[in-house]
Amino acid sequence: MSRSFVKLLVSQLFANLADIFLRVSLIANLFVITKSVIATSMVPILIGLSAFVASFLVPLVTKTIPLNRVLFLTQGGKTVLVAILVALFTKFQFVPALGMYVFVIAISILDGFAAPVSYAVIPRYATNLGKANAALSMSGEGIQLIGWGLGGLIYASVGLFSTMLLVLFLYLFSTFVMLFLPQAKIEQLEAETNLDTLVKGWSLVAKNPPLRLLVQANLLENFSNTIWVSSVILVFVTEVLQQTESYWGYSNTAYSLGIILGGMIVFNYSEKFLAHKWKSIFFPLVAIAAITGSILFFSTVETFLLFSAGIGFLSQLKEVPESVFLQETVDENQLVHVYSVFEVISTLAFSVFVFLMSSMMECFGIQTVFYLAIIATLLEAALIYHKRHMIN
Repeated sequence: MSRSFVKLLVSQLFANLADIFLRVSLIANLFVITKSVIATSMVPILIGLSAFVASFLVPLVTKTIPLNRVLFLTQGGKTVLVAILVALFTKFQFVPALGMYVFVIAISILDGFAAPVSYAVIPRYATNLGKANAALSMSGEGIQLIGWGLGGLIYASVGLFSTMLLVLFLYLFSTFVMLFLPQAKIEQLEAETNLDTLVKGWSLVAKNPPLRLLVQANLLENFSNTIWVSSVILVFVTEVLQQTESYWGYSNTAYSLGIILGGMIVFNYSEKFLAHKWKSIFFPLVAIAAITGSILFFSTVETFLLFSAGIGFLSQLKEVPESVFLQETVDENQLVHVYSVFEVISTLAFSVFVFLMSSMMECFGIQTVFYLAIIATLLEAALIYHKRHMIN
């Protein structure tokens, strides 16, 4: 891997770890302050809404600011916000819930600007797209795996203020590394208006059959993936398997370990996976549908953890070829526009699908939503097979 990509990987790793520590601390502190589950649950809702709005506006930012500079400025902005939060705790020892919400929104908006840019900049820094995407995915999932548990332990051990200092240090280090990323500027048409810039990505997706295929596939995938959110899978664990919330945590860990293992396989054999992209996407989808059915009909306390790891493993095998296919399909100067569209669609669709699946589960039971997830996965596999000539 190139030195530029290693810098991106390291900076993202420290930033992601700090993000998790920050979320754990703010959620825990809000619960301590308010004693309200509703007030606490507002944090992920505000994060999602803020990121959704920012993702839509990303093309306007990258129109005048190079991609590497966007990453540096957004991370620097988050660092300043956390520094202000630390200063407030130092002076007043307390920040009201409303003030915490303001910081959550501001930081999430900056995250929303950075997310599409961090994906779009990969082809500019990576010498091997397969290995690069696998490495980023492995590091991100590894951080998720250890971050939530470690963040909770740190918060419980040293308190909010010390945790915020740790987050500030991690943000500072990430910002410092991003300062040395090579310039990645997007070529813009001089006559292009702001409206043209905002709709460019949507126009590209509408006119490009491979991109439309990816949007359709991602919508089906988002729908099927909703069974793995807490509200659905927790019901399966507690009602079907008759296990506690602790076992649910073990299943999440198994899922993450599967993703990391899948990333390692793709990283080591990226050339083989990318040689036949449609097969690398199609066969894992069929296997995911089969394992999901096995979970429904043959799952026991022991096998469910294995099935969870299998789902994570297979999802990673298909995700990297999909990412590389998108990055190779779109010109580097237009990639951030397309990623902006994908972020907006995915964020909105996943929120809607979670609501729909939860409602379906309430009305028709847990088995129904599993059947729907299996159908959606098979439809995605059929779509990939039918359009396989587009995926080279």
